[in-house]
Amino acid sequence: MDNVTPVPESSPRVVVTLVASAHARVLDLLAHTDEATLRAPSGLPGWTRAHVVSHLANNAWALERQVRFARAGERVDIYDGGQEGRDREIEEGATRPRDELLARLRDAQSELETQWSDLSDGDWDLGVAYRDGTVTDTVFARWREAEIHAVDLALTYRPRDWTAEFAHHLLDFLELRVPRGTRLDLIATDTDETRTLGSGDPVTIRGDLRDLTAWIAGRTPDGVLAPDVSALPTLAPWPGRTAPR
Repeated sequence: MDNVTPVPESSPRVVVTLVASAHARVLDLLAHTDEATLRAPSGLPGWTRAHVVSHLANNAWALERQVRFARAGERVDIYDGGQEGRDREIEEGATRPRDELLARLRDAQSELETQWSDLSDGDWDLGVAYRDGTVTDTVFARWREAEIHAVDLALTYRPRDWTAEFAHHLLDFLELRVPRGTRLDLIATDTDETRTLGSGDPVTIRGDLRDLTAWIAGRTPDGVLAPDVSALPTLAPWPGRTAPR
C-alpha cells in the first residue's frame, strides 16, 4: 500500500521476534481453556479448537524439521505422507487430552525458535522444500500460521488485533488469490492507504485495512466492507505449500 514501511524481508531475525510473540499469544489464549472449550467448534468449518491446536503443533514441528535438515544440506517433505499424512496427524492429535496437546504445541514452538536462534547469517539462505524456498521463508510461513490460526481459535483474538505490518505482509502473500482477469483496488479507510492486486477488470473494495486482509485470507471481517462481502469476487485457492514463491 502507499506510504507503507515494508516488512523487513531481509531481516528474518526481526520477524522471528514477531513470531515468538505470536507463539506466546497463542499459548496465553489457550491457558484459559478447559477440555470442553477445546472440543468446541473453531472458526474453521469441521474443526474443533483442538484441531487448530493440533495443526499448529504439527506445523511447528514440520518447519523445525525443514530448518534442521537444511542445516545438514538436505531437503525433506514438509509433512510425512503428504496431504493425507498431514490430515491424519491433525485428526489424531485433536484427540489428545488438553494438557498433552498444549504441551506438544509448547514444545514444538520452542524447538522451532531454538532452531532459528542457532542459525548463522548465511544459514537463512539455505534451501528448503517448503515452497521451494529458503530458511527465511519458514519464518514468514510460521508468522502467518500463528497469527491467522490465533483468530481461528475463536476465543478473544480477532483480525482487528493484527498489526498493520502483518496485514501488509499477508496482502502481499495472498495476491495469488485474486481471480484471473480481475484487479482489486483496496482502499483502507482507517489508514488512508490504497493497494492494487491483480490485473484486469477493476473491483473497488473499501474497509478497514485488517478487514480487507481478513476477507482475502478467507476469514470473517470484524467490520463492514463496501460492497458487501456477498457481492465480492470469489477468490482463488490459498497458495499451496509447493507453489512458486
